[in-house]
Amino acid sequence: RHLFHTSLKAILETIRPAMSQPKVKLCPDGHYRHAIFGIGPYIADYPEQVLLTCIVQGWCPVCLADRRDLDGSHDAGPRTHEHCKMLMQAFASEVLWKEYGIIDQILPFTASFPRANIHELIAPDILHQIIKGTFKEHLVAWVETYLEITWGEARAKAIMADIDKRIAAAPPFPGLQRFPEGRKFKQWTGDDSKALMKVFLPAIAGLVPDKMVQAISAFMDFCYIVRKSSLDEGDIKAMKNALGRFEEHRSIFEETGVRPNGISIPRIHSLKHYETLVQEFGAPNGLCSSITESKHIRAVKKPWRCSNHYNALGQMLLTNQRLDKLAHFQADHAAEGKPASIGINMLTNIKRSLGCTTSPRHIQTLSQMGHSIGYSNLPNLVARFLYDQRNPDAEISGAYVDISRCPQFLGKGYCYTSAAATFYAPSDPCGVGGM
Repeated sequence: RHLFHTSLKAILETIRPAMSQPKVKLCPDGHYRHAIFGIGPYIADYPEQVLLTCIVQGWCPVCLADRRDLDGSHDAGPRTHEHCKMLMQAFASEVLWKEYGIIDQILPFTASFPRANIHELIAPDILHQIIKGTFKEHLVAWVETYLEITWGEARAKAIMADIDKRIAAAPPFPGLQRFPEGRKFKQWTGDDSKALMKVFLPAIAGLVPDKMVQAISAFMDFCYIVRKSSLDEGDIKAMKNALGRFEEHRSIFEETGVRPNGISIPRIHSLKHYETLVQEFGAPNGLCSSITESKHIRAVKKPWRCSNHYNALGQMLLTNQRLDKLAHFQADHAAEGKPASIGINMLTNIKRSLGCTTSPRHIQTLSQMGHSIGYSNLPNLVARFLYDQRNPDAEISGAYVDISRCPQFLGKGYCYTSAAATFYAPSDPCGVGGM
């Protein structure tokens, strides 16, 4: 933890002068003004927020609400570095840990910079706080727990199977993802949870108390408002109203024994801060940890697939190292004005296609292949394509250059059969012509 915050402090040290010395900058309205820069919002899921704010797991990184009753009737004050320093001087480490959720003898990296408070810079995280957090990990799981408490394990499984059948029975329609096996996924993604939200309410209606349905409905209203690309004062009022209804109706989970000790969960509590965060940072849609998830796919998931899955970490690091070197090589070539070689995007987008069978072996040359598929000029087309690949910055395209200047492919070729199908799905947005 100390190393993490010391490293961030060292990384940001280079921009410290810009935080205290005004610089003349051109503003979007066309006027020049003196500007002082500051540290902006930090995108992180809850475990990273705990690390960033130097608090104990289970406490709120934004306010001083007690972890035993995060959504209590009293309004908790905001966390600040000054308040944290004062508490560290007044109390022992054990008291700080148990009563205030503060880790002693360490301050967040923002305490070393002017006008920076990490507790105010924690950005809203729609993916982990709302979609995968409150909805998938809590509300959906609580419905299943309620059925087990009320009907017993055997009967609950039968009811859950009925819910899965309802989910699977959703008709094909643009914008609706189908779940042929209901909720039975090996690994849920954020997109899967978003798709489940669209069909979950009608699937549980009549099988759980109405108040439980109303609680989940109010939460979904809040979720869909927050996910809008732009929010105005009316949206913020509607969001606050939906959150109030959710907090009122979710008591059903306490009354039925699903949460007998109350609901004091940091991810659910974070919804109370969305009104302030939207006013500070704007609409959170697209500006949450879903951005970093896309980088996670390229840096972790794709290298994992390229490995043999045995002691994969070293192989993944080597793959990323090689891709970084290729990207660096490509950038150097572009900076020197040299013709580009195979692009890094082309290398990373190569996909392996399985299950294809080769056509009869007598088709071996491009000329023979061209005659078999009805394109006798296939060798020339391939030659012009190769010219464009070798000379991406050429003034004349391969389609117009003299064929004698194009490289000829003299190797063997194999033809793989394939099929394509086009479907039309009439809908209101698309009209009768389909999509």
